[in-house]
Amino acid sequence: MKERCLVLIKPDALEKRLTGMILDRLERLELDIVGTKAVSLTEDLIREHYKHLAGKPFLANVVRYMMGDYNHLPNHKILAFVLQGEDAVKKIRHIVGATNPDNAQAWTIRGNFGKVDKAADIVYNCVHASDSPEDAEREIALWFKPEEVLDA
Repeated sequence: MKERCLVLIKPDALEKRLTGMILDRLERLELDIVGTKAVSLTEDLIREHYKHLAGKPFLANVVRYMMGDYNHLPNHKILAFVLQGEDAVKKIRHIVGATNPDNAQAWTIRGNFGKVDKAADIVYNCVHASDSPEDAEREIALWFKPEEVLDA
């Protein structure tokens, strides 16, 4: 089934200059990139994106991580992509790996490039990928204006 998926390249990946390697792996999936941009983050945008984590004790750290506070990135920017194609969410989630890099297979993006700082209670997992076609549509509408996403 043809669907779309949001992928965010997070501050830790930007700081480590992993964008090219991450995109290379995603492009091998033979999906179409139909939207891309650098996004200046706000706390409101992050909280809306992660609203399913409201009330969780670690949400404050997630917000600070996404804002780049742990990564020496003063401009609060990340890269956002919309990929489209057959089973896009499933394919992307497979290559991205488990949310916690300690649980991700070594060959996945998070397994290769992510880390967990247990002392600071921060998960540096490099990328976000929508976890269902329904979440993808909600997330894409949050991060992109309709005219910023092409139809492949």
